[in-house]
Amino acid sequence: MKRQSFFAFAFRPNFVDQIDHLAELAREERWDFLNDPQRVPHQILVNYINHTFMRLCELNDKNPGENYIVETDQYFCFDTGLFTRNFEPIYAFLTPNNPYRAAKWVLKGFYKKSAYELRSIAVLPRRATYFDSFEDLVYDTRLDLRVNIDHILEDEENKKRIPERYRESSNLPMMFMGLALEYAKIRIKENYKAAVPQYFNQKVQFLIPISLGDPSVVDLSLAVGKDGGIYTGHTCLTLDMAYNNARLIAKPESDWLIGH
Repeated sequence: MKRQSFFAFAFRPNFVDQIDHLAELAREERWDFLNDPQRVPHQILVNYINHTFMRLCELNDKNPGENYIVETDQYFCFDTGLFTRNFEPIYAFLTPNNPYRAAKWVLKGFYKKSAYELRSIAVLPRRATYFDSFEDLVYDTRLDLRVNIDHILEDEENKKRIPERYRESSNLPMMFMGLALEYAKIRIKENYKAAVPQYFNQKVQFLIPISLGDPSVVDLSLAVGKDGGIYTGHTCLTLDMAYNNARLIAKPESDWLIGH
């Protein structure tokens, strides 16, 4: 099946309650944005489920017979990639929808591996994967990093992600391209986990911390991707956006991202 949004694919009655249940069922972590109270509850978890489903669609399409999605006439099932507090995998389980509705499937719920609802599935589906080698998840500090500062500072979407206290500073280009980037490189050399992987446009990129003033305070993140033998960066993200993107591959563990 082709890559598609879970929201377009399935009918989701009581979805807010279903997401609340999933947040309670899964191992405890942060599923809400810290700096945008207008977002729906557990927005990070909602985004996670949607993007996990889209990735599974890709994998299922490219690898027929690999069991990334289980579909029969009676049910549709995929692995959320999450675990319960006792480390049981959690699956999304869908059943046939009313034939008069546009969506073929309706979300019945999220269930742990041992749940009664999954008893009919002899071989449960596989988790989504995002990389071919663990080397893809480690930032190579030997490579040059080239940043399109014009795009970051002149593109409206990028610029508004910069904290307001720095946004109109005449020294912003020097702050960003000078000490901020140099300090980010040092942090990564000191601890490779400071460069956090994200999955974007079917590729693994890295989120690196940018401190524009106080080096103990991370103000935003720069997204960089490998392009040939160098890294390039032309997009900055708020810390909420960075956490949301990083969570797709794994629960973030880098101190600058989880502690903001």
